[in-house]
Amino acid sequence: MGFIYPLIALVGCVVLLIIRIYQVIPSSSSTSPKRNPSSKCSIAIFLGSGGHTSEMKSLLSTIPFDRYSPRNYIYCHNDEISLRAISELESKKGDVKDRNSYTLLPLPRARKVSEPLLSTLLSASRTLIVSLWHIFLLPLLIIPREPYAEVLLINGPGTCVVLVLVSYIRRILGLKYTKIIYIESFARVRSLSLSGKLVRPFVDKFLVQWPEAGGQGGRVECKGWLV
Repeated sequence: MGFIYPLIALVGCVVLLIIRIYQVIPSSSSTSPKRNPSSKCSIAIFLGSGGHTSEMKSLLSTIPFDRYSPRNYIYCHNDEISLRAISELESKKGDVKDRNSYTLLPLPRARKVSEPLLSTLLSASRTLIVSLWHIFLLPLLIIPREPYAEVLLINGPGTCVVLVLVSYIRRILGLKYTKIIYIESFARVRSLSLSGKLVRPFVDKFLVQWPEAGGQGGRVECKGWLV
């Protein structure tokens, strides 16, 4: 019988956590106050390699780097494609004299293509641990009032799910948190990707590039071709 009380306490904590998550999930009616066009905004950008990186590079080439600074680039270990994309973007649009204008954060890849479920769980756990330290704990120790970045820009693949999970911790705790923007891949014409389906209820803005990609209802905005 001694296990009953710990079990009740555990169930109670889970219920409270679910209620709290439900409270902080963005609703379709929620709106963010407009930012002063002259003010700077720190941004974290996840580059998912391959086509995801190409699309993100195209998108980033259209935004003013002098306003979105510092820029925190997140990529997966050994992803030379994303590193080259960052180098090209910063050499063309960044301030080469300001070494603090951007940072690099390599993460273990949460899931490889066709990776088995058990192996995926182990890989995702490693990604979660590293992300917890760099994106939640370290910023909390250095500047508790400020999140890792004011905005997180993602477009898949699976590692972005871990980033959303870690970014939500501050939101659950009632601290100043990161706003999350998810942009579905240009290749998703009639349906969402698995990553998109998983993060859709939790992000502040969910953008698709084709009218039929988002399905019926939900907090989805079609902005046309963005890349």
